[in-house]
Amino acid sequence: MEKRRKMPVVIAIITVVILVFMALSFALPDSSSGNILGTILSPVQKFFSGIGNGVGGFFNFVGDMKDFQQENLELKDQVDELSRQVRELEGYKEENERLRSLLELKSNSQDQDMVGASVIAKDPGNWFYTFTVDKGSNDGILVDDAVVSGQGLVGRVMEVGHNWSKVITIIDADSSVGASINRTQSLAIVDGDLSLADSDQCMMNFITNDSSTVVVGDTVVTSGLGGVYPAGLLIGTVSEIKSDSMGYSQHAIIETAVDFERIREVMILRSNR
Repeated sequence: MEKRRKMPVVIAIITVVILVFMALSFALPDSSSGNILGTILSPVQKFFSGIGNGVGGFFNFVGDMKDFQQENLELKDQVDELSRQVRELEGYKEENERLRSLLELKSNSQDQDMVGASVIAKDPGNWFYTFTVDKGSNDGILVDDAVVSGQGLVGRVMEVGHNWSKVITIIDADSSVGASINRTQSLAIVDGDLSLADSDQCMMNFITNDSSTVVVGDTVVTSGLGGVYPAGLLIGTVSEIKSDSMGYSQHAIIETAVDFERIREVMILRSNR
C-alpha cells in the first residue's frame, strides 16, 4: 500500500523536473546551455517517443491480424473447394473405370446376350447382399439370369418387375454356385457365408482331401453345372484352406473378384429361356 501511495508523488516530481528543464531551454538560448539540456532531455524524449511508436505498432499489428484472419478464411474456402473438386474427379475416374471394364466385358463376350443395368437401391443395413437394378421383364430379364461386373461374377436375378430386378449376390448366405478350380478342374460348391460376407469372401466346400486339389492362390470359376451360371465366370481366388475336424474333407476361403461395396453398374446375361 505504501508503494502505491508513493507512486503519484514520484510521477509528480519527474513531471516538475521535466517542465523545469523545458523552461530553462527556452530561457537560455545559447548553444552550450541548449546542448546540456538536450543531452539531459534526450533519454526522456526517446522514452516517450518509444511509447508512441509502440502504441502505433500495436494498432498496426491488430490491423494486420484482421487482414491475416480474412486471408486465412479465404484460403480455407479455396482448400475446401479444391478438395470437393478432387473428390468429384475421383468419383468420375472410378465411374469411368467401372464403365470401361463393363464395355471390355461386353466386347470380349459377344456370344453372350447382355444388357447393362444400374443399381438403384439396396436393402438397408447390408453389404450389397441383395440390390435392385433398373432393368426388368420389359428388357427381357428373367429370374435366375446371371449378373456380372467387369471384375467377375456378382450373383443372379432373384425377382423381376416390369422395369426393375432384384439381384442376390454370391456373398449372401442363401447363395450357392457350382464352381471349378482352374488349375485342376476339380469341382466344388461356393456358398455365401454370413461370417465372411462383410469381407467380400465366400466358402468353398466339397473339396476332396487330396492336397493337390486346391492351393492358396488358385483361381475359382463357375463350373456351368446347375443351369444358372454359364461356365468360366470368375468367382475369385483361394486365400485360405482348412480341413474339417475329422480330416476327411477340406474347405477353402474364397476372396471374391468383385468389390461388393462399390457396385454401381452390372451386366445381366439374358438367358432367353
